[in-house]
Amino acid sequence: MHRSGTSLCANMLHELGVDIAETAGPSANNQRGHWERPRINDLHDAALAIFGRGWNTPTHHLALPEAWWTDPRIEKVRRSLVTYLERSMAHGRPFGFKDPRTSRLLAMWPQILEELSLDPTYIFCVRDPAQVARSITARDSLAADQAAYRWLITNAQAVHGVGRAPVCVIAYETWFTDAADTLDRLARFAGLPARPGLTTLVDAGLRHDADGVAEPVAAVANRLHAALLAAGGRFDARLLDLADTILGCERAVMPFLRDAALLPLSVAEQNRAIGDLHGLVERLRGRADGKGV
Repeated sequence: MHRSGTSLCANMLHELGVDIAETAGPSANNQRGHWERPRINDLHDAALAIFGRGWNTPTHHLALPEAWWTDPRIEKVRRSLVTYLERSMAHGRPFGFKDPRTSRLLAMWPQILEELSLDPTYIFCVRDPAQVARSITARDSLAADQAAYRWLITNAQAVHGVGRAPVCVIAYETWFTDAADTLDRLARFAGLPARPGLTTLVDAGLRHDADGVAEPVAAVANRLHAALLAAGGRFDARLLDLADTILGCERAVMPFLRDAALLPLSVAEQNRAIGDLHGLVERLRGRADGKGV
């Protein structure tokens, strides 16, 4: 999810020796750089735009169509990604990329990885939903409930996309509570030599605390957050079930958001409309509790 410490993690991977980005890409919102690959970002944006889900648009949080990755228009995007990776990975160095959009688009990646005979390493950055909601609201003028809902859906999609593959969960807060251990776990998982001195890159000023996430998504978001923090080297069945339950709710909410013409409304009107989703989220809680998650 955006604003979850992905840039800091990518910066660390770069310093550990991974070819992670063509440029750091500093901006007003991230003075230390985003550490992304513009070509991958652009192609991910192209995939999202096909379905009207641009990452910085009000429609981004709406569910993608069923089996969207089989849409013929996605094939062009997939071929472009294969071509880019073939060219970019020719040097043989450890290669990676960081783009939070990937969380929503993992379903189109297995075919790419298979064609290139690649075995991916997943590093999953997660941050407290209240902090992410505060940051997204400040940066994008998004209603707090919408920001929290994006956290919930995006992280659930990422869990579903990673599935049972090996994964290293990096909690943003641990960079500030035990940077040395976090860096060591990251290096070991990526198969890279440790460099303890890199902890000086962690700026305590980057951490901001916030009040809890507002209802109606707070309980589910906090439950998913806690499950991610407790995850080991692979996501277990209970966490995967929780993610699937959340995504089932996303599909149930979709007609309401679309048919209520929510998106053109003012922020205040959007907040009131999203408040009406409380009943749907209560159903989600009940389903999750019924599974023992």
